[in-house]
Amino acid sequence: MNSVMETICAICNSILSRTRSGISFQKLVNQIRREFKSNYLEIKVTTVRDKSLNEEIFYANGYYDPTDDQEGDRCIELVITHNFIKDRIWYEEPIKQLLIQVFDTVVHELRHQRQYRKRHFQMGTDRGTGYKEYLADPEEVDAYSISIAIELCRSLGKTRALRYLHNIDKLSRFKISGNFVSPCLASYRAEFPNPSDPIVKELAKKIYIRLKKIDTDYIFQ
Repeated sequence: MNSVMETICAICNSILSRTRSGISFQKLVNQIRREFKSNYLEIKVTTVRDKSLNEEIFYANGYYDPTDDQEGDRCIELVITHNFIKDRIWYEEPIKQLLIQVFDTVVHELRHQRQYRKRHFQMGTDRGTGYKEYLADPEEVDAYSISIAIELCRSLGKTRALRYLHNIDKLSRFKISGNFVSPCLASYRAEFPNPSDPIVKELAKKIYIRLKKIDTDYIFQ
């Protein structure tokens, strides 16, 4: 986990250092593509304009395709959804906020890649198509435990996060300046409100393991 995070963090820091004086969105996206490619990570980066969004809102999603991976094709896609013109100039703070999402998304999808490669691309158990079923998938619990540990370290710090983890229900509702300390953990609580649920218990156990092992020097923030 730490070696993957170290690589992605270095990529994000490189992008930030090259663009902090201001850059158009299109050139920023091109820079993201180049930095990943130069580090031998063939990630497909696409953008989608959603006119229903506020102009200040943007977010990154990711997808991993094990079939493409098995065939040697680009298997991870990073999708940046936004609603602004392409020649808008970006500066350091919004660039950093986007790169945080890029970091978290790519680390999450690379975990899925590792899961599939470890079992030689055999398909896992089908849990259904709903969002709750998606979160309950053991491989998502595993990947999200990393995502949550990263979010908690970024918002609370590792020591404080470990101290608060004993009450995961309270931690899932904890906000700083109106924002959840871990949006991913808040999503799990919304779908699994009972802290005694086996999914929540397994998630908490994995988060603890991730927090103990994680090197915070490799978290982009």
